[in-house]
Formats: sequence, C-alpha cells, structure tokens
Amino acid sequence: MDTIFWSISFYVTVLLSVAYLTLFERKILAASQGRKGPVMVGWYGILQPFADGIKLFSKEYFTPSDSNPILFFLGPCFMLLHSFVLWGCSPGVWGCGVYFFWGGLYILSVLSVGVYGVVLCGWSSNSKYAMFGAVRALAQVISYEVMLIMLYIVPFFMCRSLNLSDVIFYQWWAPNGFVVPLVLPWWMFCVLAETNRAPFDFVEGESELVSGFNVEFGSGGFAMIFIAEYANVIFLSQLTSVLFLGGCGTYCWGEWWEFVGLMVISPFMSFMVVFFVVLCRSSFPRYRYDLLMNLVWRRILPILMGAFSCFILFL
Repeated sequence: MDTIFWSISFYVTVLLSVAYLTLFERKILAASQGRKGPVMVGWYGILQPFADGIKLFSKEYFTPSDSNPILFFLGPCFMLLHSFVLWGCSPGVWGCGVYFFWGGLYILSVLSVGVYGVVLCGWSSNSKYAMFGAVRALAQVISYEVMLIMLYIVPFFMCRSLNLSDVIFYQWWAPNGFVVPLVLPWWMFCVLAETNRAPFDFVEGESELVSGFNVEFGSGGFAMIFIAEYANVIFLSQLTSVLFLGGCGTYCWGEWWEFVGLMVISPFMSFMVVFFVVLCRSSFPRYRYDLLMNLVWRRILPILMGAFSCFILFL
C-alpha cells in the first residue's frame, strides 16, 4: 500500500511539474517579447495550467473519418505511457530501481522507444501533413541517436561503470561537465533535438506542416501529447544534472549535505537546464530541416567520432 501511495504521489508531482513548466515557459516567452503572459486565471495566472487542462479534457474527442480509430486513440496513450515509464527510471530518486549495474543502459533503451509514439500518431491520422511530421521525427531521431549515445556513454566510461550511483559518486570533486567541457554543449544540442524543441521542432513545424504530426488531434489526445513532451523535457534535464552537473554528488559532503544536495541542489541544476531549453525557444528561429541533416551527418558526427576515438584511447 505504501508503494502504491508513493508511486501515485510521484506521478502527481510529475504532472504538476509539467503544468507549471508550461506556465513558466509562457511567462518567459512573454517577457522576451515585451508581453505580460497569462494573468487572468488566479493570482498572476498561477491557475492557468489547470484551466487549460480542464478545457482540453472537457472538449469532445473527435476522430477523423479517414483515420485508423484504434491506433489514433492509442498513439497519445502510448506517448503518455512512455513518459511515465521513463520517469519510473528517474535518476533523481534514490529509492528508484534504476540504480543497478545496467541502469544507464536501461534508461537509454527506454528513451529510444519514444519515437514510436510520434510515428504512430502521424501514421494513424491518415493525413499527409501528419505523416510528413512523423517521417521528419523518425529521420531526426535516427540521426541524433548516434550522437546522443556517443555523448551519453562518456560519463560511464569515465567512472568505468553503467551504474548511475557510481557516476554520481565519481563527481564528488568536480562535475563531468567541467572535466570534459566540450561534451556538455553538444549534449544540450542533442537534448533539444531529441525532445523536438526549438530551434529543432521540425515535427511541429507550423510554418510548413500545420502543426505536424499532431495536426488531427484535439481535446484529450492533444493534452496527452503535450504532457508527454514536457515530461520528457524535465526528465532529460534531470538526467543532464546527474550525468554532467554532478547531481547531488559534487555539492554534498556528509549525511546532512547529501539530503540538501538531493532535495535542493540537484533540482536547481535541473531547473537551470529547463530554463536553457525555454530560452532557446525564445531566442532562436527554427532551423531548416535539410541543413540540420547536413549538419549532423557531414559536420558533427565525423568530428565527434574522431574525438570519441581519441577519448577511448586516452582512457
């Protein structure tokens, strides 16, 4: 019973984090554009996420006549379930079962499955624009998975273990992002591409795809896609904090400071990564899709593979 209670509390906390991340993002975008942002619902708009959620889930669920109705319904459900499974292996909770020898490989395996939800949503809609967005997502993930995997395994090579707890304890004296400073910027580049965030949000290219793979979705289906996307952003921010910013290992010596690092410092590091993701959306225009493919296959990967080979030989 206690396990069920703590699991429900954990996922409710994740949903609340997603809700207020949307409000935080809208406020940052408003400030960058000289606007006020949402201010009508609640004190300074603090209840706006709940108003939006109630509006979306109370609307009629519409299924296009030409779509596959079963897969059309299961697509958003799969994306939400995948984000929950991903949060089930969250590295920020010490009681979590991800702290075992193959924990790092397990997270990478779960993370790689997320593109299936996007492809399922785009294909089941039977819409050319939705299908274009799904194909873009598939090509983008295949391209950047190679780069992400090479950067992801660097902290595990440094501590010679696939256990995330060993990665955290390895960073007692200095975060990995400071020890290998060139890895962290490229990792953030991959985080933006992996989560389909601006300036790499090609699956939702409104300017040419009319909202991309989710163009046929509304009400609860759109809300589930929305929740899954922002939950993945928060998860990858937390993973970045653990792998490259020290997590709670660099800043805590002793039992009391370990508690402070786990409850205060590690979430603050994750928040700074989320803040960076939001700032990228407010600062950079959308990149062109063919230029992105050219950049990763002809520019980044050859340099990265050479640097990675030298890194392995050095270790």
